[in-house]
Amino acid sequence: MNNPLSIFDLLNGNSYSIPLYQRNFAWTDVEITQLIIDVLDSIKEDRPEYFIGTLVVNKKENVYSIIDGQQRFTAILLIALAIQNEYSPSTKLVKKINLSFSARKRSNETLSRLFLNDHNTGKITDDELSRGYHETLSAINEHIGSSDYLDISIEDFYGYLFDKVKIFISEMPQDLDVNLYFERFNSRGEQLEYHEIIKAELMQRLVAEGIAFTKIQKFAKVWDACSEFDTPCIKFFKKKTKGSDADEEREKVFKCEWSEYEPGKNSWRYGYNLNNIYSEMVVNKESKKSIISAIKEPVENGAVADFEAVENEDSNKYRCIVNFNTFLYYVLYLTDNVDADSIQLDDKKLKSAFKVSSRNSQWILNFGENLLKAKFIFDNFIVRNSLETTYRRKEGEWFLQKAYREDKNEKAKGRLYVQTRFDKNSFPTNNHEVLMLQSMFAVTFTAYKDTRWLYTTLQYLFENANKLNEVDFGDEFYAFLESLSKKYANERICNSSGIDAQKLRYNHFVPVYAFNFTDYVLWKNRDKLSLDYPAIKFDDFRFTYRRSIEHWYPQNPNETEGKPKLSDDLLHCFGNLCLIVASQNSAFSNLYPLAKLANWRNIFSTQSLKLQMMAAKTDSWHCWDETKRTEIIEMENDILQMLQEYI
Repeated sequence: MNNPLSIFDLLNGNSYSIPLYQRNFAWTDVEITQLIIDVLDSIKEDRPEYFIGTLVVNKKENVYSIIDGQQRFTAILLIALAIQNEYSPSTKLVKKINLSFSARKRSNETLSRLFLNDHNTGKITDDELSRGYHETLSAINEHIGSSDYLDISIEDFYGYLFDKVKIFISEMPQDLDVNLYFERFNSRGEQLEYHEIIKAELMQRLVAEGIAFTKIQKFAKVWDACSEFDTPCIKFFKKKTKGSDADEEREKVFKCEWSEYEPGKNSWRYGYNLNNIYSEMVVNKESKKSIISAIKEPVENGAVADFEAVENEDSNKYRCIVNFNTFLYYVLYLTDNVDADSIQLDDKKLKSAFKVSSRNSQWILNFGENLLKAKFIFDNFIVRNSLETTYRRKEGEWFLQKAYREDKNEKAKGRLYVQTRFDKNSFPTNNHEVLMLQSMFAVTFTAYKDTRWLYTTLQYLFENANKLNEVDFGDEFYAFLESLSKKYANERICNSSGIDAQKLRYNHFVPVYAFNFTDYVLWKNRDKLSLDYPAIKFDDFRFTYRRSIEHWYPQNPNETEGKPKLSDDLLHCFGNLCLIVASQNSAFSNLYPLAKLANWRNIFSTQSLKLQMMAAKTDSWHCWDETKRTEIIEMENDILQMLQEYI
């Protein structure tokens, strides 16, 4: 076998199979989008080749069994099929399906239907490959030809993918015990992550400049507290036990003060404008120790201390909207005072972005202070998504909560014991509005590389750290987020005169942001709209990861229903488009709107507000077709007018 293979040779050459012991296709739009962006970056940077990793295989007879790399292989195949099926490139480069799944008949049938481009007939059942296909379509539509890659067409991307993207093939011996190898291969120790390497190099610079070892330990402690990204960083700093005790590390570092707006409740607030944190921190005071030992050994209090084990047990049962590597980018740019328009967030370039060799000890220690300050702000003022249902919230629910101290004892006249709680709204005013705007951004810009909105937001909070405990700061933050939402709308869906209806047409690559932005504006106008749509519970609406653009009246109506095709001008207009989760795209398929409504009526209350309004009109009119052209256009114009008034 030639090595490396081009994607053309990979998809049109040997036969490959995914054995039963492998998991199903598990990549989501996050991983698929990142793969597409990586290829787009390579085209933009004019790289002669882009190597996409390694496929580990074991040959048996004439079929190569995939031991490692099946997620990447499957994603590449879905990208190629999506472009061929939906964008009609001049050349069809996938000549056959050479990937099969052992003992997974439905997956093989799905691939066959995708290859034949009859996946929208309604015959296909919903599975992970169908979901992946629709998430792939959304990612292609959103990024290829976008403002970041304006000069790259579908044809450019498609040609580069097949000719210039390469994959290495690692073939195992034929007599290998594959099951044993797979078990060992997937349980092997992982290599150091970028952030671990950067931490070590920064600490080495501190040693080289003669910084006291205890201060280096403190820098490492800050890093460790922040790198446990799904746990509030405040938990890594020891607090005092009783209210009458002297302040401990937590109270000193986070400047714990009496809460002015909740007198009489023994409630204390933590400060966000952290300065001189190293003088307030506590670590082991050993005078001699190698830098290697300092990096490898756990720092004191590097894990959540035992005294926190019972304190708000569900406070960290959530998912952050970015990872620690991306967060390090934010803090790097905050430290260097970089404007949001000038940043790049490519994980692969994180190490080089730090330019460790040019950093002195003062910059490194300042970066440590900024890291803790930014993480504490992030923990308290950036939305998170609940991982499970608790007594306060549901799984998948967005929430904002801040840390505060409460001195409490259940026994009358007993000692007041100090607890850090996480069940208070982050803002006393406009908390829900802030949550809605942030969650709108989060479900729109899902790729870490596309989270400039979050850097801009964190930069604003960071620069206003001294105001974050003020009662009316929620009003200011709400105004800031709304201005950011308008800025993005102007960049994506407007021209010099305002809302541009042409940019909102399906065949003009309408961005996902347009739909989520529309839902926010509809939610904001809920009091007015509820008069015309009394059945819709506008107050219950929540943003979720809807990324598949659906034609309410289908592009290719089912022949069995005997419905004609809609004229292109009405078919592709914004009034006939809606945003749904990718799996629902397969379920909707090519059904007539009334049939969609009849078959899926029970799910509409959880859908986007725009779709709920379209469904309500369909129900009222008993149709949604050319006979209601005037009404559909009028509904579209009403929505566009609301968007225009908001902007």
